[in-house]
Amino acid sequence: MPCQRYCNPVPTSPSMQRPHALLLDFDGLLADYDHRIHLRQLADAAGCTPEQMDAALRTDGLEFAHARGELDGEQLLQALNRRLGSALGAPHWHAARLAATTLRSDCMAVLERVHSDVQVAVLTNNGLLTRPVIEQLLAGRRVLCSAALGVRKPDPAAYLAACAALGCAPERSLFIDHLFRNVQGAREAGLHADTAFHAQSLRRLLKRNHCLG
Repeated sequence: MPCQRYCNPVPTSPSMQRPHALLLDFDGLLADYDHRIHLRQLADAAGCTPEQMDAALRTDGLEFAHARGELDGEQLLQALNRRLGSALGAPHWHAARLAATTLRSDCMAVLERVHSDVQVAVLTNNGLLTRPVIEQLLAGRRVLCSAALGVRKPDPAAYLAACAALGCAPERSLFIDHLFRNVQGAREAGLHADTAFHAQSLRRLLKRNHCLG
């Protein structure tokens, strides 16, 4: 049965002049992420079960605290190692996240056509441990993560902080995400924003907003 999100399209944002900045979601738009693989890889490195790893990450909200920037990478790993009696390091996290992430080559091909005068960056709800992995996968494209900004999507403050980091006014910035709640937050912050789920919808949005060469 077709997914409901394709049958009931969300309201779209009116087209704009070519934006100065293009902000994109990562997991769910530019890449597929399997949290089960991430847990299994981390658990293997720690010598525990995936269920134990999941429980340790959820205890006291460790994973979300890391994504909010309240715990840096070293603090998160130290907390996990205390709970699990393990010796996890950043390389273990990076390897697990990389194994759990598959870049969407068709979406990346669309981004290669974006005009060179448009700043392109990823805005993602992730911690600092994950940022190097995303940067590696995106071959050096700028990655703005919630941990560094100190606020997560869909809080409007996250989009304002991202625009400030890029030196672009919100009204000249376009944000694209696969979750409508994140699009709503961006619109509240004054950005042009819309949803995309795959290369076809991403291409359509970028063409409509004069981003593609």
